[in-house]
Parts: sequence; C-alpha cells; structure tokens
Amino acid sequence: MTSSPIIEPLSAAFPPVVQSQIDRPIVHRRSWLTTIAPAYLGVFVWVPFLDPLGTVDQGSAGLLSPFLSALLALIAGYLLLYDRPARLGWSSGERLPVVASASLGTEGAEWIAGVLYGLFGLVWCAVSIYFSVKLILLGLISWNLIDAAGVLRGNFGGLPLESPLFLICVAFWTFIITAANGLRLVSVIAALLKVYAPVAALLLILAAAWAWAHVVPDGTLTSRPATAALIEPRIFQLVFGYFAFAGLMGVEWGAAVRERRDVRIGGWLGILAAGAVTVLSALVLGASDPGVSKMAGGLDWIPARGSFQGALFRGIGATAGSKAAGLLLLLFGVAALAPACYGSAIYTSRFRAHWPVLQKRAGVCLGCGLIFVLAATALAARLETIFTISGALFAPVAGVMTAESLLSRGRWTGVRGGWRLPGVSAWSLGVLIGLAPVMEGLTGSTRLGSIQPAALYAYLAAVIVYGAASLLGPNAPTVAIARAERSGDA
Repeated sequence: MTSSPIIEPLSAAFPPVVQSQIDRPIVHRRSWLTTIAPAYLGVFVWVPFLDPLGTVDQGSAGLLSPFLSALLALIAGYLLLYDRPARLGWSSGERLPVVASASLGTEGAEWIAGVLYGLFGLVWCAVSIYFSVKLILLGLISWNLIDAAGVLRGNFGGLPLESPLFLICVAFWTFIITAANGLRLVSVIAALLKVYAPVAALLLILAAAWAWAHVVPDGTLTSRPATAALIEPRIFQLVFGYFAFAGLMGVEWGAAVRERRDVRIGGWLGILAAGAVTVLSALVLGASDPGVSKMAGGLDWIPARGSFQGALFRGIGATAGSKAAGLLLLLFGVAALAPACYGSAIYTSRFRAHWPVLQKRAGVCLGCGLIFVLAATALAARLETIFTISGALFAPVAGVMTAESLLSRGRWTGVRGGWRLPGVSAWSLGVLIGLAPVMEGLTGSTRLGSIQPAALYAYLAAVIVYGAASLLGPNAPTVAIARAERSGDA
C-alpha cells in the first residue's frame, strides 16, 4: 500500500446509510470526561453483561481465575477492538460507516457497519428490555406484591413463552422506547444515558461491598485449586465478544473528543478501570449467591447459581431481607433500560436511511415486532450465544480497520467505493471462525466448540488476511466527498 492514495472525482451518490452519515458529521468536540469515559462506563454497568460472569466455573476456582480472564479480555478489547478504530475516528472526524468504507468499501460498509450494525442494535434493545422487565418483576416478587406463579413461563412451538404479565410489560416498554426514537426525542434519551451510568455503577459497588462484608467467605478472591486454569477461555470469550459491538462505537466516540490523548485517557478509565471494577463487583455478588432461596421456592425462572440477578434475589434477599433485595432489583431494572434507548436509536438511524419507507409508522412497527418476539420467546436471554454472535460479526470489522490503520500509519485514507474485496473477504473469514461455538450447537461437533476464544481468533484472522491481501494487491483509489474535511488536528 502506498502512502499517497489516488483520489477519484466526486461520486454522484454513496449508498444511503453512508451518505446519511456523511451528511451528519461530528463537529462539536469535547473532553473524554463527557464522551468516551461515561459512554463505556454505561457499557460495563449493563446488567446483561454482568449476569453470566459469575456462572462460569466459579465454584471450582474462586474469583481469581474469572477475574484475571475478564481483565485480560478487557485489555485485549482496549488494544484490539477500541484503540485503532477510535484513533481513525479522531483523525477523520467521521462516523463508523464512513470510516469503515476505507477497508470495506462503501457497499461493504453500508451493509456491515450500517444495516447489520443497526440490526444488532435492535437485538441489544431487546436484551435490555427483557432483563429490565425480569428484574422489575423479581423486585415485585421480593416485596410480595405479585405471586411468583404469575410469571412462570409457558411454551409455544418448542420455544419458551413468557407469562402474560411479562408480555404486557415488554409490550409497554418496547412501545415507549421505539416511539421515543420515532418521535426523535434524542435529548430525553441523551439525558437518561448520562444519569443512568454513574448511578448504576454506585449501586453495583455498594451491593458488592455489602456482599463481600456479610456473605462471601474469606479467601474467595485468591483461592485457586492447583488443577484450575489461571485463564478461562469462556470468560475471555464472553467479555471480548460482548465488547466487540461497543468497541466499534469507539470510532464515533473518538471523533467526538478534542485531543488524541482524550482517546487514550477515556479508554483507560471507561474500559480498563470501569470494566475491572464492574467485573469484580459482579463476581463478588455471584459468589454471594447461595443457589437456593426461601422466597418463591418453586420459581424456576432465575438462571444458574452465581448470576447477577440470582445473587440479588437469592443472596441479598436471604441475608439483608426481601425489601433490600426488591429495591436493588427495581433500581437495576430501571437502569437496564438506558442502553435500550441507544440500541433503538442505532437501529432507527440505519434502517431509516437504507429503507426510506421505514421513516414513518412502518419502521416503528417493525422495530416493536422484532423486539417483542426476541423478548417474549426468551431468545433475548441467551446471552452467551448473543455475545458470541457479537464477537463473530464485529470483531473482524475492528480487525480490518486495525490492519488498515497499521498499513496507513494511523491515517484515515478516505472513502473507497463499491465492495472492497480484501476487507469483505477478511471479514467473512472472521465471521466463520467466530461463529464456530454457535455452529457446535447446531452440528453437534465438539471440535467447533473447542475454538475458544473464537472472537479473538476471528479478529486475528481478519487482520492477517486483510493485511496480506492489501500488501499483495493494488492500492484502491479513494473517492472525494462533497464537503471540507475535518480532522483531529483542526
């Protein structure tokens, strides 16, 4: 790849999502304190992320192995999934689909960083609503305001189907959130996002501190049997795969800061520091979960021992009392809704741009329908599968962008038209590798399940393939865009 790319004349039209992102440049730059750090704090205090961490082999290895595995995944996420893409965002001042077009082409960026990314935002929204409703109902059960029998699941066509009460709550929150985006209530959503993260983080730390002082046995943090592995690949996969989706948004959050150092400082505090604290707090809470509860004895609605919601309902509920547990469940339930607003906004902006017919009522109805189906059938509760898919789809995008950044020495080279074969091929190979654990469940092959951490391998494959193809192939020309360029140097 040469250092001076060829620039073609202005393209008559870019694909609609890419064009819409070009028309909405990031022009107001601020400090990391109001952009990157709080954004990623919100990513790591999200209950669906915290919920499965304590359920992975904690009983045999204490907290040391899961915590070190998660910490290593956070470091890898910062260095591999966030750092280079965020720097490209800072140097270009452009949004994700525009920046990604340098490595994927405008058509590749349209579908992968545009439509597909927007669709996964809707999945994130469904997960948020599902867990919010579940935590709120568990809080009401803890306060004896509703009967546990009223939330037991049924069955529909082989899939679990949540109770009528649960479905009513899901329908209500789904309509409120999608309608808010449909009515362009951006300021309300932004205010909610700013408030929820620090409040949820404080609640999490206080709950973990209480559990550590009153419930968790001494030596739990450092205990590790001689036969236990120091690094657990499944924990690494959970954290790294989960972060892949949010890591790519670092492109836009990086474009929103004034100085290059803001990208580093915001990442250090928002990803490494905040991630380490929230992961440790979730693991401590998981260790306080006794696995059985005196409340709602016949309730089989709660996940395995060590889950975040189980620790609140069974652990704190049994020791501090049902009133305290109910209050925490209700507060975390409300806090879990904030990312739903953000995920719905990503879906709305991408899908409206690509399919103009969805700009009116049809877009709201489609979003509501998809969210409701995912939550009603408990597909939104399959977190390990969702995180695996997240890593498979989006870690390779970060991989090709990282390779592009390395080849161009950190500069964003500009928009490239069409489908960029090296980028799309590298991404496709990464997706196949990243989906191996999911394919194990479909094919029954144990070899596929042994490819862990699959999201990391998907990223590395994309970096290597894109780098090799770009070095061996011709240098693709870039296309000028119809406005003055802005950069982090301005």
